[in-house]
Amino acid sequence: MANGNMQGAGMMASNPQENRMPMEESVGGSIVDGGRFQQAVSNLSDESSTILEQHLTPPVKKAMAELFGPEVVGVLKDFGPTEPTINIPVSIVSQTYPAKTIEESIEMMGQDFASKASSNMDNQQVSNQQGLGSSPAMMTEEQNNVPPAKPIMA
Repeated sequence: MANGNMQGAGMMASNPQENRMPMEESVGGSIVDGGRFQQAVSNLSDESSTILEQHLTPPVKKAMAELFGPEVVGVLKDFGPTEPTINIPVSIVSQTYPAKTIEESIEMMGQDFASKASSNMDNQQVSNQQGLGSSPAMMTEEQNNVPPAKPIMA
């Protein structure tokens, strides 16, 4: 090597412009070809589409827009839930809902959540019908199923 300090360094780019990170060239722009990305998304497997549908939340879409450009998010706008979600490790699910397979554990968890949501809805409806949990102004009928404060003497 012409420079004794460069021994063993391998090939180095001599032009400083070549050392720039790819993002430096595309700040404020897209690093992904929107047309090609649209085509790739339209060719996704059902399994991949299902995964995107489950996990592509609004915050993830925002991060992807920052990384790859707004065209990517435009292509993916119909994927994913419309609200943030909670990720639960499968180890926690399998410990809390023991079964032969993780799929059975997940199914058990889903059934448990659904039954609790249904139970809470039923309880809320009963509470509202009886006036519990609501303000007195919301009650339309006088409540007559309350025992008297003092025993009635005959």
